[in-house]
Amino acid sequence: MNTSSIRIIGGRNKSYRIVFKASTNLRPTSDRAKETLFSWLQFEIENKSCLDLFAGTGSLGLEALSRGAKHLTFIEKEKSLYKNILENINHLGYKDKVQAVCGDSMKWLKTNKKKFDFIFLDPPFDKIDYKMLLKKIYQSNMINENGKVFLETSKHADLELSNAQDILKDKTIGDVRLTILQ
Repeated sequence: MNTSSIRIIGGRNKSYRIVFKASTNLRPTSDRAKETLFSWLQFEIENKSCLDLFAGTGSLGLEALSRGAKHLTFIEKEKSLYKNILENINHLGYKDKVQAVCGDSMKWLKTNKKKFDFIFLDPPFDKIDYKMLLKKIYQSNMINENGKVFLETSKHADLELSNAQDILKDKTIGDVRLTILQ
């Protein structure tokens, strides 16, 4: 099995390695991008409820838990990645702070009733309609007051936002664009 790893970069589990099966369909958030994101959120993430939609390796959610998030919901449709997320949750002792779902993120959005303070979106770049995804999230009323959405896209992606969405932070790192919306 061809494996790769990424690390948790801060908090209680700093330097913990998340090992996963390498795949051409998987593009984990880089350490540099995570450092940028969590420096933006460093004083806000503690005791917050978060959603890691299109979780992949679970890196963003595990980073949030390491930094004190109160609860994390992971949604990942690939069974092997989902199982890997569960193994890391158990190894790090976060079982009581997590809901993990093996399922399609877009279908899950239709049935979700929970509200979140932070939503992490890092979908497959070439397989998602960002405008539709953001519309579903904002129309579903799943974001708590003052909640934020983190979106990771290709720097070439055309982002059409509604007038109700404000860009709080926006940065390009290599081929990736990082955006925080409210």
